[in-house]
Amino acid sequence: MIDVIIVDDEPLIREGLVKLFRWEDFQMQVRAVFSNGSLALEYLEKQPVDLIITDIKMPVMNGIELMQECLKRKYESKFIVLSGYSDFEYVKTAARLGIENYLLKPVDTQEMSQTLHQVRHKIQALRQDRVMLEEGLRILRNNLLYRLMTGKISYEEIEERKDYIHIPLRSSGYRVAILKFLPKDPAEILSVSHRPPIQSIRRHLEEKDYINTVTDFSGRMLYLLFCGCADRKSEIQADLDNIINYVSATSLFYAYASIGFMAETIDTIPDSYVKASALINTAGYNSSVAIRWAEETVENEALLLPHVEFDQLMQLNEKFHYNNKEEIVSITDDIFHTNRYIPTDGLQMLTYMIVSKVYSNVRLYGSSPDTECTKIEKELEDAYTLTDYDSLHSWAHRMIDRIFSMEGDKTLSGTANIKKIIRYLDENYACDINLKTIADTFHLNALYLGRILKLETGCSFTDYINRLRIDRAQELLSHTDLSAKQIAEKVGYGNDKYFNTQFKKYTDMTPGEYRKEIIKS
Repeated sequence: MIDVIIVDDEPLIREGLVKLFRWEDFQMQVRAVFSNGSLALEYLEKQPVDLIITDIKMPVMNGIELMQECLKRKYESKFIVLSGYSDFEYVKTAARLGIENYLLKPVDTQEMSQTLHQVRHKIQALRQDRVMLEEGLRILRNNLLYRLMTGKISYEEIEERKDYIHIPLRSSGYRVAILKFLPKDPAEILSVSHRPPIQSIRRHLEEKDYINTVTDFSGRMLYLLFCGCADRKSEIQADLDNIINYVSATSLFYAYASIGFMAETIDTIPDSYVKASALINTAGYNSSVAIRWAEETVENEALLLPHVEFDQLMQLNEKFHYNNKEEIVSITDDIFHTNRYIPTDGLQMLTYMIVSKVYSNVRLYGSSPDTECTKIEKELEDAYTLTDYDSLHSWAHRMIDRIFSMEGDKTLSGTANIKKIIRYLDENYACDINLKTIADTFHLNALYLGRILKLETGCSFTDYINRLRIDRAQELLSHTDLSAKQIAEKVGYGNDKYFNTQFKKYTDMTPGEYRKEIIKS
């Protein structure tokens, strides 16, 4: 609702305005009425409002003075001015202060109604803009804090964007904590698409000035960055205990937490994050404690954590890109063999991570998600219900089979489509096209289109288009007197210098050199 106050020294006017209009029709409510600007200002100091309807001439403080005070204090209220005087100086002064309308008494109800509608739309638009701005800033801050924790941001960029990060760059210690949420009953939770109460937790924690929250894409983790926490270990413990109890009591999830080592400076925060990440990876249904501190873990505990080489993750991406199921299964087997002695909860996490990685490639490089794709996503958490090496290993194989079977079926049905797409490219290469516009035209995911086009033609989309254009340019250079600039435009290059660069890249000579060679021969 839009909050309104009415300020007028005439009681009949005040009461009449309240009763004359159905304020709810304008999505407004009259919060209070006042006989002069001074009383209204006292109210505004405690309670901001969206709209002030005020008279000009009043005792103690008139309407112009009220508007001037509100502007000085940077109140964001809108004003509608009522007056029994049509004096131009009043109108000019009020207009300079930024009013919505200047209405003469007695008030014309139709004109007032139109003004209220206009003000309502303006206020609603401003609110929407503010929401979008706040959401954009929240996403930016979330991204900056995540990069800070993971060591993917330079100190110079931190300094440059410190107004968005809102954390002290020099503080008495930092810690990273990670909250992980697992369903109490994976089968039930996934069937009804419940989510852990992350937003409620964030709202609660953000009231504490030493805690910064960072969300992740999966919706199963919440990162916490504690600032100025050198002597606050017991307070952190209490806050995390409260969260874990709250999650268990109010949702269908369990919560687990890990806390990294104390970071003395901002550039060592990633070290705290790495340890917290390693500890949270072992959190699962069989965990003996819900909160794990880095200082309380044994020195050789890292040997019991899941271990995956970085290049193995890269290979999972690459082999999926080329539709190589056998290689992915082989990499999976190698990872399982390396980790065959780790505890069950770590193995569960590892299995979930591998299958999720293959599945995420479906979403990234695959075609649009369908019912089967959604079904697989809901079954990923099943990894945490299996309790031995063999069952987890077999489950991973079955899920990978299903993922590739699903994508295989789509590829078969898409064979005819790729032929149409190639024919379309052959006929429209000179137009202003790119991978996204083609994907939109044929209702496909752009990354998926790029993958199947490469499988079909052996080259990328950009390479394929450039080859078509250069082939046509060679024909025009050989059989017409058109200039290189004219040919560039005809084959789809808006910039003749870029055309010359591409032509030389594919033919090892400039257009002029190519034409001379043709004339010689």
